[in-house]
Amino acid sequence: MSRLLRVYRRVNRISRGVRQRLTPLGGWLAGGWIAAGAFGINTREGMTYQLFVLLTVLFAAALLAGRFGQLPVTATRLLPRFATVGQPLRYRLHIANRGRRAQADLLAFDELRDAPPAPANLGRLPTYRQWSRWSAWARGVNNLLQPLPILPPNANTDTELNLTPLRRGWLEFAALRFARPEPLGLLRRPFRQPLPDRLLVLPRRYPVPPLHFHDGRRYQRGGVNLAQSVGEEDEFVGLRDYRPGDPPCRIHWRSFAKRGEPVVKEFQDEFFVRYGLLLDSFAAGVNEARFEAAVSAAASIATVERSPEVLLDLLFVGDRAYRFTAGRGLGQTEQLLEILACVTPRRDQPFAQWLGLAAGHAAELSACVCILLDWDEQRRQLLNLLRRQGVETVALVIGPPSAPLEPGIRVATVETLALELARLRL
Repeated sequence: MSRLLRVYRRVNRISRGVRQRLTPLGGWLAGGWIAAGAFGINTREGMTYQLFVLLTVLFAAALLAGRFGQLPVTATRLLPRFATVGQPLRYRLHIANRGRRAQADLLAFDELRDAPPAPANLGRLPTYRQWSRWSAWARGVNNLLQPLPILPPNANTDTELNLTPLRRGWLEFAALRFARPEPLGLLRRPFRQPLPDRLLVLPRRYPVPPLHFHDGRRYQRGGVNLAQSVGEEDEFVGLRDYRPGDPPCRIHWRSFAKRGEPVVKEFQDEFFVRYGLLLDSFAAGVNEARFEAAVSAAASIATVERSPEVLLDLLFVGDRAYRFTAGRGLGQTEQLLEILACVTPRRDQPFAQWLGLAAGHAAELSACVCILLDWDEQRRQLLNLLRRQGVETVALVIGPPSAPLEPGIRVATVETLALELARLRL
């Protein structure tokens, strides 16, 4: 299989290079050159070989003419902070022409780092089309040669380029490539400017109606220091001596002025609303499309409008168990999306780790939305554990499930995810 993939890679590199080097006119004439070569083998039977010779001379002259001259143009990308899967992105390109002549008919496109080795789920003998689609997805974007405006001599110009991210995670830019037609207009001469950059692509998101749980406030370990004024108003308990690490905002300044030593205020522990968003990352036997759908579902629910007094915990298992909290005074929803952009599936770990993570945090949760990759006995135990702790649960299985579902468990496929999220109700 490795030899086959090497052949695919070479064929792809050659075909992509030919498409980028030929102008539209050059493409038509290249087709005529191939046809003339095929039909002009017998020079005694026809005159087609003369057309073949003429086109050969033209392309040789174009190759020779394209080897002279340099491109006195440099560019800098001005990327936004984030992009989103499937949504076209326009970003600014600052171009400087250091030459004494105007530069016209320039084209540009972004060169990204090569795709990693093909995964095993492509099959033992993948077709070229399958490999080509996977390779484009792994590179991360769908971009083509794009025209640039005329660049005046010794001037700077701002323009825009377009690209469409195909996957979430980091896009690794390697260089910016320019192409300029040679005098005959048959070929483009490529110029490469190393220009490394990175752009974080957030998961695809779908509209989700607001989720209304029963307002059940829970005791929060850590009290007001963790709450950060979220939830019920904290109640003053008393004063005590300052200890290293106490925040300056807790200092009681009047007592400080009287005693000459810092004194801080103490508050009772708080009860407030904390929701959980549980993303099932145990993807043994689950293909990439289902896992990406689960991540998109989690990202869609994370961005649902909620009360400013509500905290949202994102729970998932990677190389260890993680909990990230968003809410007033702690973190922002944007940070949750950044985390979800880099989540990877776990295919070699036992699901029992989830039970330990859920057991450790269930007492603090008022409600929990569970995005599951399948439905089996272990996932049933997870939901039962949350319910025994009095946590209101909503479960969405990215199916098809391998076992019959319980009443109230929702199921969505990759194709129906947007529809199921749009009608998600409690």
